[in-house]
Amino acid sequence: MNNNEISILLMCPWVCYLIAEGLELSGIVAILTNGIFLNYYGTPNISKQSKKVMKIAVDTVAYITEMMVFLFLGIGFFAIDHPYDKLTPGTIILTVVNLNIARALNIGITTFFVN
Repeated sequence: MNNNEISILLMCPWVCYLIAEGLELSGIVAILTNGIFLNYYGTPNISKQSKKVMKIAVDTVAYITEMMVFLFLGIGFFAIDHPYDKLTPGTIILTVVNLNIARALNIGITTFFVN
């Protein structure tokens, strides 16, 4: 396992983000573009052990950040004072109708393109 490979692969998106933000460009787009290039050029050129370590590290960070997002969404639901007194049966019916229309359109369009 080569620590230099892992360090460079972990530092590239961060440095790319810093450069983009310094030039007042989109840091998120820079990270996404950097990820595409690293996947295309960087991943095939590192050792198998480094690939294994990077996969574990990226999967762990992805899981932690996803868990934090849903945790904050759950906390936010209970932390905000919702005006339940303005919730009428019409609002609930309209919401269910809109959700069913959106689902029908989504499924219909998706199955049209898939088939």
